[in-house]
Amino acid sequence: MFSRILVGVDGSECARRAFDAAAELARASNASLVVLCVVQPPMLVGQRKETAARFVRILEREAKMILADYAHEADRKDVKAETRLAKGHPAKVILETAHAEEADLVVVGSRGRGGVKGMLLGSVSSAVVQNSKVPVLVVK
Repeated sequence: MFSRILVGVDGSECARRAFDAAAELARASNASLVVLCVVQPPMLVGQRKETAARFVRILEREAKMILADYAHEADRKDVKAETRLAKGHPAKVILETAHAEEADLVVVGSRGRGGVKGMLLGSVSSAVVQNSKVPVLVVK
């Protein structure tokens, strides 16, 4: 069915459900799972570069913790998984990573969290669906 599945995560409950669905599909298909968390550098108007860089480091630390949690969960579910952390616009990075990783399915949550964890918003899942070259599963 599938050989390589990419799932976008951001720490939201919707992303958790997307991960669970992707892990189940990976296990059923004997596919490998790529778990991606995207850090979107903030647009801090009037702030110094040092402030923005510090904020990005905070986001990256949080993303690494999220990915470690998903790696542990994949192992617990007996699913072969790799994690990826990337910076940029989430939809663009998801699409680029799907291509680079040769994913034959992309799984995203329908909505993410705002604020620090807001990586997969409704507009992101919509952009992924509209521009993906492979099937996309959007999980509510």
